[in-house]
Amino acid sequence: MTIRTLIADDHLVFRSGLRALLQREADIEIVGDAGSADEVLAQLERTPADVLVLDLSMPGGLSGSQLAESVLRRHPRTRIVVLTMHEDPYYLKEMFRVGVHGYVLKRSGAEDVVRAIRAASKSEFHVDASLGGSAMSAMVAPAARPSQGRLGLLTPREREVCRLLALGFTNADAGKKLFISERTIESHRTSIMAKLNLKNRAELVRFALDNDLVR
Repeated sequence: MTIRTLIADDHLVFRSGLRALLQREADIEIVGDAGSADEVLAQLERTPADVLVLDLSMPGGLSGSQLAESVLRRHPRTRIVVLTMHEDPYYLKEMFRVGVHGYVLKRSGAEDVVRAIRAASKSEFHVDASLGGSAMSAMVAPAARPSQGRLGLLTPREREVCRLLALGFTNADAGKKLFISERTIESHRTSIMAKLNLKNRAELVRFALDNDLVR
């Protein structure tokens, strides 16, 4: 099953380059590209997309957050990955408040965009690893810190795995980082989720933040 993806950026050269890169991935189908807010909305009406890769600065009279809100209101099944130059925590918090599933910097590699698209297609969160804890804190709503005190339930290795997963690493990438297999990472992840009674990645991220595994 392919991930139907729409690219939205006001620079034609950038759109064309990103399209060429993403078309190399067997599981990603580019269903169109748009250079303005109006084009984004019009194309989604004509051709539904699983994931919208969205630049924050689009012409058309709508801010990035307004356009994202409009897309999610009209097409609630579409997931949004923001691809931007903005590193300011304000933009991170605003876009996650709106409901996006990914936030990637344009200076990052194509593989990070691909990871974000794949994660979003499964309703999982992904943020640029270079943004660190500021991005993680933007992903989850402010809440009490009930998870503190449970860190002792995890082994040292499980803590390392938890930290990497919270930072957005895939199982494969976390395995390479720790010099263990992808299957072993998945086993650790299953154990972490069970021990801590976590239901999804967002709750894992919140636990990692509450317990200073990411900063």
